[in-house]
Amino acid sequence: MKKILLAAVAALAIVGCSQNEEIEKAGEKAEINVGTVVKTGTKAVVTDNGNFNAFTVKAYVVEEANIATSGLGTVYMDADYTGGQSKWTTSSGTFYWPLDNTTQKLKEMHFFAYPTTNPKMSYSDTNKGNPTLSFAVGATADEQKDLVVAYAKVVDNIPSGNTLALTFKHVLTRINFSYKPEKGGYTYTITEIKINDVSGGTATYTYNAATPWSAGNNSNVTYEYPLIDNPVKETDSDFYPLGKADGALVLLPQDVANKTITITYTTADSNYTYFSGTKTVTLPAGAKWEAGKNIRYKLTLPLGAEEIKVSTQVEDVNEGGNEVTPDTPVTPAE
Repeated sequence: MKKILLAAVAALAIVGCSQNEEIEKAGEKAEINVGTVVKTGTKAVVTDNGNFNAFTVKAYVVEEANIATSGLGTVYMDADYTGGQSKWTTSSGTFYWPLDNTTQKLKEMHFFAYPTTNPKMSYSDTNKGNPTLSFAVGATADEQKDLVVAYAKVVDNIPSGNTLALTFKHVLTRINFSYKPEKGGYTYTITEIKINDVSGGTATYTYNAATPWSAGNNSNVTYEYPLIDNPVKETDSDFYPLGKADGALVLLPQDVANKTITITYTTADSNYTYFSGTKTVTLPAGAKWEAGKNIRYKLTLPLGAEEIKVSTQVEDVNEGGNEVTPDTPVTPAE
């Protein structure tokens, strides 16, 4: 048999070794080796190659057609890796690629990986179908954790160099805000931004599902965006980012049509306060938070009591560089 080598691919490169008892002896042993990459976009991400330092990979020898009816069966490989990019180690033992004695081909294998140290998450493979992760979204930005997962299927042929490449992808949605003053020369002070009555709490992620996320167990959660004290205007636009580089809300993917965002702010000059209060923006029909997307709501704030206009900038964190900025003005209710 040949040792299983694993390599995870996405924006993080990890290599190490794992454990396992032999199955049928078929030719030279090939050990499973592990390496990783965590996908990253053009903007800061919560989990990347620099801070991803522990993951678990589980592998099952099972035909895909049988997973839905019979489940995954007994786990073949269960290994914890620690360290970081190019320095992964494991104390879980050594695993080998399982070959069929008759055909000398690799048996069909399915690999599922997830961060080991995420306290908001638990893994389950006890039911029929693909495994699941139970994941709890923190109530505040400080309590929220990013989530990356990886899946790979290997059948017939052992990968080159006995090494399997795992690609870790971001499966939550990141939310950020920027604002632009409608009129220059005045002082704009934003004191609160809230996203209201969205799905949160604990939800279930299912690997390989067409719709991987269940709804959260709380359908009416309000999340407050973490604001910085002194926003600085972008060099290439008139917008001021309102959060830290890593201060995004990290929330469940979901439909957010007709959900509301409330913005509390004040406009003034040295002589007069023109507006001080809270305005509400209603998201348009068809609005969605998709997995692996970094969404920035760009607010144009009027000087007085007029409506707020908002456009949406979306970046695919897993692909990087795919940004669209459709203008979607909406009328707020004060």
